Amino acid sequence: MIMPANGDILPPGMKVYDRCVSISNLGDYHDVVFVGYITGPVIQCENPYIINSSECLTQFYKANKLTVYAIEKDYFENKGLENIDFESDPNILPYNFDFNVDWGHTVVANPLTKEEIYYSVAGFNDTALILYAERKVSFYGSVIDREETYGKPSIPDMRVVFNESKVKTETESLVNGSMESKEASKINETSDVNSSEGELNLKDTILCFFRKLFGNDC
Repeated sequence: MIMPANGDILPPGMKVYDRCVSISNLGDYHDVVFVGYITGPVIQCENPYIINSSECLTQFYKANKLTVYAIEKDYFENKGLENIDFESDPNILPYNFDFNVDWGHTVVANPLTKEEIYYSVAGFNDTALILYAERKVSFYGSVIDREETYGKPSIPDMRVVFNESKVKTETESLVNGSMESKEASKINETSDVNSSEGELNLKDTILCFFRKLFGNDC
């Protein structure tokens, strides 16, 4: 936690408490990399940084701003983290936090000492990553005082995959491949049936020949 100092001294009667913000469901998005990118006057930490669900986000300093970017994994691996221009790259989708993810402040009389806020990825649209707070836990000392849960937002034009056109193409390819496999199987089955019928017709012809040879009808 970065404590306020110098020009960031709190007003009388106020105190700082710890805050941990994390994103819980990143494991559901195997084709997406999530990156934290800090802008501001004091950055003395890794920046940008890869985000995982088990760690708290950081903006390092009160006056900094944190943006979380969703980046398609194939694009990330081909481009490389150090070559992505987070200010202008149109292939990455941002979400901006409008509060300090490291700490908050409240009146001294408030026994609150820490809060944990669990965000989840709701989806994507053409211009943004969409996150929402699904749960907040407030602590008094080491004891949980209050736990609040929130519903997933309903946002027009939101999709659940990063690259909808890519997923559509891959799905169509799988469907077409499956159909071709079924057609090939049918052709093989028909060939086997025709072959069996041919063998039966040959046997019938031979039997008929011998029956006639001994004066019997077929």
